[in-house]
Amino acid sequence: MHPELSGQEIKTAKVIHRYLTSLGLKPRYHVKKTGISAHIINGKGKIVVLRADIDALPVEEKTGVIFQSIHKGVMHACGHDMHTACLLAAAKVLCETKDIWKGTVVLLFQPSEEVAPGGALSMILEKAFPADADAIFGLHVSTDHHAGQVGIKAGRDYAGVMDFEITITGRGGHGASPHMTSDPIVCGSSIVLTLQTLISRESPAWEPSVLSVGSFHAGTKNNIIPSEAVITGTVRTFSEPHRQFLQRRIREVVAATARSFNTHGMSSFIQSYPPGYNNEDLAGRASAALSELLGSRNVIQRTIPTMYAEDFAYFQQKIPGLYVHLGVKKPGINAQAAGIHSPHFIPDERAIRAGITVQAGLAIDFLTSGS
Repeated sequence: MHPELSGQEIKTAKVIHRYLTSLGLKPRYHVKKTGISAHIINGKGKIVVLRADIDALPVEEKTGVIFQSIHKGVMHACGHDMHTACLLAAAKVLCETKDIWKGTVVLLFQPSEEVAPGGALSMILEKAFPADADAIFGLHVSTDHHAGQVGIKAGRDYAGVMDFEITITGRGGHGASPHMTSDPIVCGSSIVLTLQTLISRESPAWEPSVLSVGSFHAGTKNNIIPSEAVITGTVRTFSEPHRQFLQRRIREVVAATARSFNTHGMSSFIQSYPPGYNNEDLAGRASAALSELLGSRNVIQRTIPTMYAEDFAYFQQKIPGLYVHLGVKKPGINAQAAGIHSPHFIPDERAIRAGITVQAGLAIDFLTSGS
């Protein structure tokens, strides 16, 4: 009911700090008191990291549930509140099961996942993330699977992100005399359509990639042709060469199309999160462990990587990691049910039990394994 936007998670961090303290732990604040870390130390052994992101999105909630957000225009539309609940409960389980495992569990409650460059980098820079850890586990809610199920994808999963902004500058004028203008709206419309062909006609079928235009802003009145149009969008890829190819072609398409409409086009790019990569050994070990804990029918082997992006990938660049898809779809709900980032997104709360099992179970399995 009390979601906080990226970089503003101070009250959320306080709640987490208070709960971890009640477990006898000594949590520490990070990133201007918007993030939390804590260590559960139980003798000598391996070090495993468990991570949950805690920020919300600028979305007006329309679910109507009794615990709907009370903050106008802010909602946990990506399920980070469930991620946090799962890890808090997993911490309790780990504290109560020290008789069956040895080693160290590092708990990371990370802010600002939703806003690049991402809170993961800040946690790394502030040394909240231990560079000498042996493995890291995390999870994200998914409407691909029902509550009680989890999905595991070995290898590449979660795409790398590059955002772009295109500015078309023309010559404005009256809508009744378009011949006296250089219309940036018509030019921009042509650019939007042409950009789609970079995926459908210029990207190899075996190279997963997405290009989506998210905004197109121009004009103030129906009979005024504006002098400028601004287009923004996102590109998702899994390889650096292909990202560079798409960046070059976007720039070329914008420049050439703008010239053809007697306008000027400028492109700028921000490279955001890198592609994620799930360690194959961890994926195989997790599949076996979770099959025992949840039942083999509830462990789904995913074959196709998701095009969503996650700053969890920064942790995976440092140490072996696994990011699990936590099913939250309710029974009987069809594929068109509201997904993440929707104002109508309602994850099935029965998924929390599976989420706790993932976090605590994988940590214990890893710390008690011989290799």
